[in-house]
Amino acid sequence: MLLSMFLGSLPIGLLLVFYPLYLHDLGMHSLLIGNIFTLAGIASSGLLVAIGPLADRLGRRRFLLAGTALPAVGYLIFLLSTATPWLVVASVLGGVGFSGGLGGGLVTATFNPILAGTVEPARRTSMLAHNEVAWVAAMGVGSLMAALPSILAHAHLMTSLTADRWLFVFCLLASVGATVALLPVHERYSIHGKTAEHPRQSTGRATRTSLPLIFKLSIFFTLQGAGLGLVVQLLPLWFELSFHTTAATIAPWFSIAQFAGLPLIMVVPWLARRLGVAGVILCAAGSSLLFLAGMPFVGGVTAAGLLYVCRSALVSMQWPAQHSFLQGAVDPRLRGTATSVTLGCWSIANALLPSLTGFLLDHHQLRTPIFLGVACYAAAAVWFALTLRGTPLPEEEKQLG
Repeated sequence: MLLSMFLGSLPIGLLLVFYPLYLHDLGMHSLLIGNIFTLAGIASSGLLVAIGPLADRLGRRRFLLAGTALPAVGYLIFLLSTATPWLVVASVLGGVGFSGGLGGGLVTATFNPILAGTVEPARRTSMLAHNEVAWVAAMGVGSLMAALPSILAHAHLMTSLTADRWLFVFCLLASVGATVALLPVHERYSIHGKTAEHPRQSTGRATRTSLPLIFKLSIFFTLQGAGLGLVVQLLPLWFELSFHTTAATIAPWFSIAQFAGLPLIMVVPWLARRLGVAGVILCAAGSSLLFLAGMPFVGGVTAAGLLYVCRSALVSMQWPAQHSFLQGAVDPRLRGTATSVTLGCWSIANALLPSLTGFLLDHHQLRTPIFLGVACYAAAAVWFALTLRGTPLPEEEKQLG
């Protein structure tokens, strides 16, 4: 599963930097680029919300395999066409933006619930930290690869269009490899430390007990998704408009930003034992805000890049703690449902805001998206502290007992 996560995330890291600039080079305005990301996110969100309950009932593996394979179709379309309608179709299928389109919706609803069920509660945070390492490493390598077309074209080794197509070939092969890596994986369902067959139906009592918690988590992830949609989705375009950068200039910064998080991810299990999983989330969320808030005020790409590196490193530490908190707080029988609802809210908010960011960038409002994003991230941290920090997790209850 970790190998599949690494291979499947390589194209996401690559396209995070490359794709907005690629569309801009094709003559698209920022608003249209933002709309493409929004449409891909909406498609992902709708499928994500629908799939979780079905996966809990029917088994999650088949949906995970389908979601991992689906982006390959989109990459094939990228390889064959530059027509705007086909680019929209390919973006919706998967691999574009953090939501990942339809393929991303299927994977988000099923991957972590399956992975969390393979270990006992005491090891859940460590396992999800390892998964975050695979994600971050792939994003770092992919972001660095985004500079290759510009470098190859500048060196006159091939035309820009040819170099772009070879990147899409790589994305296609990585997606196929990620799917093949999952073929030996079979779902294990764990409850109360024992392995059991996957139940076909969650109990009504478990559902009623978990609903208030899922609601509070949904608000938290919605606010986080809004911050991500406002700031991160079109950040390469923000760098280009603010500092006149190219993909070759900013790709190393985005790559370093990912790799900088690796040491912090490795200490998440240690911190969780001392601060609690909720404490890790709040610590990372609060500190990362400060670096993001400083980006609009710097006068050069180097200073902005350094602030983004620090912010990304802290967010990399935050995500495994958030995933562990989500999987540990809800009844194991409802992990797919809880994941799809809460991260569906994250994905919807993440999907709707790039259009607003594109509109603001087209009107030369370069600071406003970051200010709005900071406000959303701050609201998420405050909400978590007020409503979720005291939520008991199985491993922490055992330690207290």
